[in-house]
Amino acid sequence: MSAPAQQVARDLTTAESLRLLARVRFGRIVFARYALPTIRPVNHIVDDEAIVIHANRGTAMSPERQVVAYEADTIDERTHRGWCVIVTGTADVVTDPDAVERYRTLLQPWLPGPRDHIIRIEPDIITGVEFVDPEPGPA
Repeated sequence: MSAPAQQVARDLTTAESLRLLARVRFGRIVFARYALPTIRPVNHIVDDEAIVIHANRGTAMSPERQVVAYEADTIDERTHRGWCVIVTGTADVVTDPDAVERYRTLLQPWLPGPRDHIIRIEPDIITGVEFVDPEPGPA
């Protein structure tokens, strides 16, 4: 069995990044806890350009607005093709009862554990990279 070809990285546009992020339902939120970076897996949806997650007690974020990062990816271990999207922005707990109900219906989380609150991440920076086969060289 031969090794797969070395992939090259291609930067994604904001629109491409959001489109890919919307195709998956799982990612990782990075936030500060006791002034240290903490990472937790969560389910998400993309709502317009915002990322909305169902958070449980393990995601013990401050109730105050804070800067977070959100990452999701799909990379095939066999072919090494795939993509990675990172969103950096501010996170707020959603408190409007109608919005909470709407998001609870849309999220359909599958990760185990209680889901105490819903968090909406408003992006400031959206970056993405896709790992693709290299362009064929001249013949």
